[in-house]
Amino acid sequence: MVKVFKIRRTPFKVWLGVIILVVAIVLMAVHTENYWNLFPLILPVLLVVDEQMTRILVQENGDIWLKRGFSGSIKAYGVVRIVRRKGTLLKGRVTVYYTKGFVNFDPADLTEFLRCARERNPHAIYSEEV
Repeated sequence: MVKVFKIRRTPFKVWLGVIILVVAIVLMAVHTENYWNLFPLILPVLLVVDEQMTRILVQENGDIWLKRGFSGSIKAYGVVRIVRRKGTLLKGRVTVYYTKGFVNFDPADLTEFLRCARERNPHAIYSEEV
């Protein structure tokens, strides 16, 4: 059976920057009376929806799939190494190396994700970097 994990929410510092950008766009549109300038506000809304729909799937055979809302999915077949990183803000707390590359993501429940991945793929190398 596939185990499903959610990704961690976007940090407050990033949302504060997005809110400042949205306010600047609205003020610019009101000041110039050109309301087509409000069109870029669609992008933050789509990013929020994409984040809400993103799921991490750990398959029975140890493969890890990252299913995103609008931006497609990444299927990590043949996971070779899983690295837990500390102190990263935008890069992701977990890097999964697989046969064709790597993927970074940030699961909401990090310890449960690592436990499940280790249980389903005991042959992969699990390490921790600072």
